[in-house]
Amino acid sequence: MVNKYQKKVLVMALFAGELMMKYGAEVYRVEETIERICHACKIDYVECFATSTGIFLSLDSGKGDEDTHTFIKRIRHNDIDLKKISQLNNFSREFTTTDLSIDEGFQKLRDIESGLKYPVPVRIIGAIMIGISLCFIIGGSIPDSICAGIIGGCIYSISILIDKLDFPLFIRTFVGCAICSALAIIFYTIGLCDSIAPVITASMSIYLPGVAITNAARDMLSGDMLAGVSKFTEAILLAIGIAGGVGIVLKFYSLWYSGHQTTIATSHPMWTISICALFAVLGFCILFHSPKNTMIYTCIIGAVGQIVMQYLISIDQSLAIACFAGACTLAILSEFGSRAGKDATTVFIIPGIIPLVPGALIYRTMLTLLEGDMSESASLAFSTLVTALSIAAALVVISSLTRLLVKITNRIIVRYKSKKSN
Repeated sequence: MVNKYQKKVLVMALFAGELMMKYGAEVYRVEETIERICHACKIDYVECFATSTGIFLSLDSGKGDEDTHTFIKRIRHNDIDLKKISQLNNFSREFTTTDLSIDEGFQKLRDIESGLKYPVPVRIIGAIMIGISLCFIIGGSIPDSICAGIIGGCIYSISILIDKLDFPLFIRTFVGCAICSALAIIFYTIGLCDSIAPVITASMSIYLPGVAITNAARDMLSGDMLAGVSKFTEAILLAIGIAGGVGIVLKFYSLWYSGHQTTIATSHPMWTISICALFAVLGFCILFHSPKNTMIYTCIIGAVGQIVMQYLISIDQSLAIACFAGACTLAILSEFGSRAGKDATTVFIIPGIIPLVPGALIYRTMLTLLEGDMSESASLAFSTLVTALSIAAALVVISSLTRLLVKITNRIIVRYKSKKSN
């Protein structure tokens, strides 16, 4: 029978798990946090199963003659807020290592939930930085980059208004990408930019499902198949929304003018790409509400990952291998940052990984599909999937190796201390 104390613990643990899932934490981290909170309160027989849309928590007394009690929490809204992920990670550590009471824990969780985001003008500036930086990284000219920044700021402002109307995610993505394409065409038509493709690709990057694809692959490779399939479905819907929004506008445009450039321009020197990667990651840090004390390090590791990827591409390595190496570098540095700052690796990985995500491939896949070249579209879609899987595989490999090393190190320390005490 569940007593009042146990019920309060379970409700608080579910509340913590709900917040973590809502703000972008990994499935395994949510499950571990809930179980850790319960174990800290002397509730030993607990099983937790989390997906992106719900959390299931079962309590058992450990005796065969008593019933199992199950609690369910529906997750209805997902967002990425890395500052709150960091705070929830610190809360979990504090609650399990101190004598914090249940009521005090509830109050801390409510304070975290009601925490303020970065001001809207600051986030708009972040979107402008992303558009400018990513356009330059993928080979756009300076006028292209400026236009991409302006469009990025505009569509982010519009997306805030659309969010308030509570439209489905597909509609928000469709409308935002359609506006993005229309603005890019207008700027190109009046001569403000040199080509359309890099402007659209960079400015619509806030809608690209790169994080969803990568997280879906990470979950599936880690064994969380249901969560992975759910996130992968979300990524497909986002990709369809992007293809629909951009494709319809480009289709109408091509009906009366077919001379626009759709290819990505040539690449720029490595040092300029590195600087742009820094600012692109900083922009995503702002949009994802990263803790201020992690931003500088996150920008550095994001730029290092971009440098590794660009270098391997320059020596004729495949994009999948280059992305794998860049993601491995970023993941290793994120693990160091996580241990040094006692923070979740998610705080470093999510903003840093964005410049590696194949946004240009997604755009080209959509464009060839629109033009009716099914074989080329299928080839590009396969390349996009392989590249995303290579990024996810790199993150999973480094994370698994890090956990293994931590377990081995802890066992060695325990054995050493036991031998020393004897």
